[in-house]
Amino acid sequence: MSRETRFDQRQAAVLLLAALLADSFLEPFGRQTAPLPARTAVWAGALRFGILCMVLFLYSAAWRRAAPGRVLTALLEGALVLSIALEVIQAERFYNYVMQQQLAAAAFLVLVFAAAYYGAFAGVQALGRAAWLVLTLTVLSVGVLAWSVAGQLRFASLQTPALDAAGLWDAAAGQFYLPPELALLPLLCGEQAKKAGVRMLGAAFAAGSLLAMLGEMTLGAAYLQTDQPVFAIARLGGISVFRRLDALHVGVWLLLFLLKIGLYFAAAVRLWHRQGRAGPRHGPYWVVLAGVMAVFLAVWNQREEEAFLLQQWLLAAVLALAAAKGWMRKGRGGS
Repeated sequence: MSRETRFDQRQAAVLLLAALLADSFLEPFGRQTAPLPARTAVWAGALRFGILCMVLFLYSAAWRRAAPGRVLTALLEGALVLSIALEVIQAERFYNYVMQQQLAAAAFLVLVFAAAYYGAFAGVQALGRAAWLVLTLTVLSVGVLAWSVAGQLRFASLQTPALDAAGLWDAAAGQFYLPPELALLPLLCGEQAKKAGVRMLGAAFAAGSLLAMLGEMTLGAAYLQTDQPVFAIARLGGISVFRRLDALHVGVWLLLFLLKIGLYFAAAVRLWHRQGRAGPRHGPYWVVLAGVMAVFLAVWNQREEEAFLLQQWLLAAVLALAAAKGWMRKGRGGS
């Protein structure tokens, strides 16, 4: 593998990490479970991390053995369309929840899809270069957030609920979901998919654990009843004369969201061209956009949970079909 290819795959891995970390601040819509106590969240997150790593190993190995066909590509494109629509719904509600100045849904959509247009045609590598900067800002944001509430942190606020195997499994199952980034890893990172995926999932687990502990140590029992716990912490924090830093944190989180949307559009366009489909250069973007708008209008304020479940089933079908195809190819090669 050439040095340039390794660099491209590293850029893609950074972008996938930035997209996955957006879930730590803006949770994917459709998961209606309440926040878990920090101790339970850490153990359940560790269990989810292990399961996703096993899925990644099987999936990436199968992807290398057999190139994805039209059915698998169509399933993945459908999952991406659903993912974009659900993420936009969640982000629009989050924005209007945290900002005093409300923004009409149409205006929000225009801004988001303009950014997605850039992402679709700038490509994964350009988005990956931007992801380095956004990840740096995210680390600084979390550091400032922790510093700003340092005086309010209380270890005594950490709850110590009893944990057994059955309860831990139930907690992990309630919080479990397949992230689209997992399905995109072999497509974008090639031979580095397994190593990059473990690092990506590990970073997301560490971030989720840190934020859960930070939230419970700051808010105490109120943490479990808070709709947006990380934003609630941001509103409480202040440094010297800077008493309201939440708008700066929100700005960074929305940049992560825009990177995620750009990634999904760019990946959908790449999948389109990978199948050798003819048409105008900008055609795939408009097809994906039309699909996203159709889903957005169909499920907004009505069937978000059903759309989330459909997205999960599509992603599961992608993973299962790729694994089956790969192992069939292995069997034929070994006979």
